Amino acid sequence: MSTLLPTPAELPDPPGSPAALGDVLDQLASAGFAAGTTVHLLDATAVDTGWQGADAAAVTTEVATATAVAGELHNALTTAAARLAEHRELWLTVLARVAVLRADQRDQFARAGSRLAVLMGPAWDGGVPAPGRDEAADLSAAVAVDDADRAVEHRALLDELAADAVAVAAVLAAVAAPLGGAARPGDAAGVTAWLAGRMPGWGDGAFAALGREAAADLLRPGTAEQLDAAAAGWSGHAASPAFAAAVVGRLGVDGLRWLLTVLGERSGAVDALAGLLAGRLDSVAGGAAPGSPARRALGDLRLAPADPDGAVDVLAVGMGTVLGVLAGRGGAGASALAASWGRQFLAREAVQGAGAAVRVGAPAADPVAVALTVLRHAGDRAAAGELLADPAAWTTLLSRPWPGGTEDLAAVVTLAAAGPAAAPAVGALLQSLGRGLAPDSPDEVLVDQVTLVRIGAEVSGLVAGQAGVVLPVLETAVRDGGREGRLDASTDAALRGLALLIADEARSEPVVTAVQAALAAGDASVSSSAELVGATVAVQEHAQRLRYGLAYSQEHEAAVDRQLLWTLGVTVPSFAVRGPRGDPLSAALDVAAVLVGADGEVRMGPDTGRVRTAEDAQRDAVELLGEEAIDPGAVGAAARTGFVQVAAVLGSLGSPGPSLWDQLDDLSRDDLSERRPPR
Repeated sequence: MSTLLPTPAELPDPPGSPAALGDVLDQLASAGFAAGTTVHLLDATAVDTGWQGADAAAVTTEVATATAVAGELHNALTTAAARLAEHRELWLTVLARVAVLRADQRDQFARAGSRLAVLMGPAWDGGVPAPGRDEAADLSAAVAVDDADRAVEHRALLDELAADAVAVAAVLAAVAAPLGGAARPGDAAGVTAWLAGRMPGWGDGAFAALGREAAADLLRPGTAEQLDAAAAGWSGHAASPAFAAAVVGRLGVDGLRWLLTVLGERSGAVDALAGLLAGRLDSVAGGAAPGSPARRALGDLRLAPADPDGAVDVLAVGMGTVLGVLAGRGGAGASALAASWGRQFLAREAVQGAGAAVRVGAPAADPVAVALTVLRHAGDRAAAGELLADPAAWTTLLSRPWPGGTEDLAAVVTLAAAGPAAAPAVGALLQSLGRGLAPDSPDEVLVDQVTLVRIGAEVSGLVAGQAGVVLPVLETAVRDGGREGRLDASTDAALRGLALLIADEARSEPVVTAVQAALAAGDASVSSSAELVGATVAVQEHAQRLRYGLAYSQEHEAAVDRQLLWTLGVTVPSFAVRGPRGDPLSAALDVAAVLVGADGEVRMGPDTGRVRTAEDAQRDAVELLGEEAIDPGAVGAAARTGFVQVAAVLGSLGSPGPSLWDQLDDLSRDDLSERRPPR
């Protein structure tokens, strides 16, 4: 058996500081006293019974509310203070007993060490071991047993204190829960929110102060991780409009732009920041007072369409990230942001030729698609119409790719059709569709109608529901049309846009039916209605020719592309070995170009679509209005006039000119040699 003393057991103090808990108790006692005093003072308060009316009722309610709140706070504070005081007393008792255990341990080990030195020391007669070896072993064993008992008691003391701490936490949670907290660090926000709900006049000011503090915290220099942690720390104030307005107003447009750019650069890595900004901007957009600092900051947040700097696209992606957070929430603020920012996304995309997500690169989400998702989920008809009340927005929406599908776009069009801005949306749509269709117009025509085909039912439904927008266009075309007439650019574009819209039979039927129904039920004279029937038939006729013309144009473009590849890949390299035109090689290559469709020729059959004439216009008018007409002949004549006037304005479609590659093919090898610069 070893005769050495065992290693003393560790007997540390319980973790924490009783002194700090004492400071907390002093603060609780002070707060409880203040709350109790408030209760006594408010109990003595009474509204003059002679004071009547709404003001008296409001004051009575406020006094009663304040009394109840002060009473609830007093009860919570006194309960918490009493239980914490009990815990502190137990803590001090445990500390005192642990100190006694350590003192006993020190004394016993000191005495045992001295005794062992005597028992185990060498004898005086030449180093012979002392005779106390067995007694030393017994002493060491006794010390070990006593120290083990001390360790057990020490563990029991700490366990008792820990169990009491758990019980205290349960009491604190119980008294804090009705006040909006859960007795955890950071729950002050919840209590503040509870107080703000009970006493709005006090709460707004408190939340505004917290909002300004939060904005300053977010603007401090640091890493993205630190910024996200700061945002997470302020997320408890989400329900307060006053907090939101203060945050956004204090950030200003520059602070918003910086934080949104961080979101665009670090998408997915700063989720707390995205959530905080989304909630605050939603609140401001949906409820902040016009002209307030928060609304001004939000209104000044603009995307410069013509700025080539990619940082603007990163900002747009950050804005899209915020909208993505709002996609499942709905609400007026979310849809207002989606409509406003969506127009900015589309305007910039139109100028830059590509969306922000494409310019930034993967894994950025498409902000335009996200904006449409927000509008769809919100079901906000007014906001949907606001987004679509711009011709440029329609042009971009109909010409951009939709890898994720057009379901959200179709849903937004349907929402707009039922909203207060349906008429402006229809006017903007017709202007967009008519873009580039006028003779000698420099604008591009919407030749690729993939998106228009996908949402054709929704678009035609939108226009069919707004015959009041279509009829004035037809009226102006009849009045100012004809061979010598000249329409203003806006009416001309809308008229041609209507023709492009109804070039597809499925889109034509609901629109034409709605126009005819409006004419049959309208208050206009029979003669005027007949002219508009004729104008409608003229637009239908032009639409049929336009349908064929667009198909021809697409085929012509494909033929030119094939000819380009053939010319660069075959024709030009063959000049080095080809002889005069007509030699066997040249003839063979020409035949091969024809066989593979690379000669630039469009091989389409003739336009076999229905041809509508003035006689068709006359017949339709008599059928639609004949029962109301005193003179069917006059109705037919008016319809013919309307047809002729509008048909003359729309004119006929011409074929595309010859390709430049045709002209290159027509050049002889000798001509090319003569134009080659001398070496």
